[in-house]
Amino acid sequence: MSKIQEFLKNQEKSVMSIVEGKTIIDYLNNNAEESSDYPALNTPINNEYTGWDSISWSEYQETVHNLASGLIDIGIQVEDNAFIVANNVKEHFISDLGIMHAGAVPSTIYKQLKSGQIEYISNLLEAKVAFVGDAELFTEVNKAKDNCPDMKYIIMIEDFDQYKDLDYVLSYQDLIEKGKKINAESKSELEARMDSVKPDSLACLIFTSGTTGNPKGVMLTHENILFTLQSLIEQSVSLGTNPRIVSYLPMAHIAARLTDHYQSIFRKGQLFPVPVLEDMATALPTIKPTLFFAVPRVWERFQSGLINKINESDKKDLALKAIDNGLERVEYEQRGETPPLGIRIKDAIFNKLVFERSFKVGLGLDNSEVFITAAAPMNPDVQKWFHAIHIDVAEVYGMTEDTGPATFCVPNFANNYFQNLMKANDLPIPNVMNPIGKVGMPIMGTEIKVLDDGELCIKGKHVAKGYYKAEEETKAAFDNDGWLHTGDLAEIDENGFAKIIGRKKEIIITSGGKNIAPVELENLIKTHELIGQICMVGDGKKFLSALIVLDGDGGAEKWANENGVDYNIETMSKNEKVLSAIQDHVDLSNSKVANVQQIKKFTLLSNEWTDSSGELTPSLKLKRHVVAERYENEIEAMYEEAK
Repeated sequence: MSKIQEFLKNQEKSVMSIVEGKTIIDYLNNNAEESSDYPALNTPINNEYTGWDSISWSEYQETVHNLASGLIDIGIQVEDNAFIVANNVKEHFISDLGIMHAGAVPSTIYKQLKSGQIEYISNLLEAKVAFVGDAELFTEVNKAKDNCPDMKYIIMIEDFDQYKDLDYVLSYQDLIEKGKKINAESKSELEARMDSVKPDSLACLIFTSGTTGNPKGVMLTHENILFTLQSLIEQSVSLGTNPRIVSYLPMAHIAARLTDHYQSIFRKGQLFPVPVLEDMATALPTIKPTLFFAVPRVWERFQSGLINKINESDKKDLALKAIDNGLERVEYEQRGETPPLGIRIKDAIFNKLVFERSFKVGLGLDNSEVFITAAAPMNPDVQKWFHAIHIDVAEVYGMTEDTGPATFCVPNFANNYFQNLMKANDLPIPNVMNPIGKVGMPIMGTEIKVLDDGELCIKGKHVAKGYYKAEEETKAAFDNDGWLHTGDLAEIDENGFAKIIGRKKEIIITSGGKNIAPVELENLIKTHELIGQICMVGDGKKFLSALIVLDGDGGAEKWANENGVDYNIETMSKNEKVLSAIQDHVDLSNSKVANVQQIKKFTLLSNEWTDSSGELTPSLKLKRHVVAERYENEIEAMYEEAK
């Protein structure tokens, strides 16, 4: 264990000294008391996001209290479960806290789930209540209710009038009004419920998005959440208060719950929910977030969009020169070296003229101090490109089972703070604080280790209690000594920075007995603008192959326009010019890895992979088992041809 790792591990008591004995309710109360009139939760005034209406911390708290009393009135008991199916709207966050303040446990489930999947989760939870966003989402929940004997009510956030004749459907607004009347007479029951919530109470259940099998409910406590926020935000990178936070990822994912919902309460921040993911580019310029989190696929879309704008601009040559110079700068920085004076001078000029004015302002990220990626591996070339334009994306690693982050790279914003911290404790300062391709050092109070088989394990106060009603699965992932077994293969360098190599379960074992982690080559191949997704296959086969889909987010269209090909995903998948371009790129990518890692064949599919089509999870991770089953014939055809 490095000196830095040892120091970070030993900060557990320091972190706990701030959050011990507290709950999320305590932080909300503090915000309402100390910053009562400060804006807390925002709603767009129109579909163009030209402005926002806000409610203050005191209004937020009062609405939560009224909803909680309404829930108590309809029979919600301490430690009951309730779930939410809704877009990211202010009512979603209020509903979540209303359930919590009633002494019950909230969950959000993905809105893409079908009735059978909702039924499974609801019955596992024995959920008494479901909050539903609108009529579109009601259908599947209502189908599920027929086989959910514990579900007493469906509470409609919108579109209640369509279902008011059903005795089990209630109005969200009516419930708040009922709670308001109850609280005007007495808040004694509400206060008793709030007092029942302790640091070791469940703050939420988060269901893993299910890349394999049925989803498992991860049990996260108030202590898990507050420890994580204090460790990362206050003591690892030292961010301030009152941030502006955009919320667009599904609240069923730990990234949205921690980075958006809980962080806004923890830091007295303004939360700006964007209900429709596709609207984010329109919304960001009016939100101007101070911190921006995105999964790698979103960063890839941003890059594709910026490149398209560059190619259409009359200042294309200037922009490309700026990026090339930035890439040179990053090469030096990633080696821990100071770039030559000429590169630094040009970079400073380009940053003012191009990156800040055109790129950051265009994206709506000109006020952002910190840029984060997590939830899946980020392509190093994409990350390097953003570093070149002064959007220094820092990778964070973790999983739902450790409340999100377990390791972090130090963003430029926090460099001085972290370096001073290292100096004050007589510790070596790493030459590169935000290394591309690595996921960083443990957050404060966290210990990491790699087992003999290469698996990364995590220990700390942010590690979850386990899986809800799943004793065997809990035993498999959480050992008796408090270590979470991540299932990820990793290496840890001399400074304590971890690098993820792949997933144990994603390892492809060829018929020759070679164990291959596919992520490295997949990331290399995905850099081509034609390519949207790739899934390598070859378990039990003589060689590796791949299924590839074209990029429907602008990359394939741009390539088609530049190369005299009609843009159509289906016809392009059979176009010889397209196939030749991809083959050339595959050959180039193959040349950068060992022979045993190379793919010998690929099939270009005629459709896209999305969360809606089923090949990706709602957090845009690849469902390899779904791909393997759905495209079994295409996979076998590649090996039949080789016989």
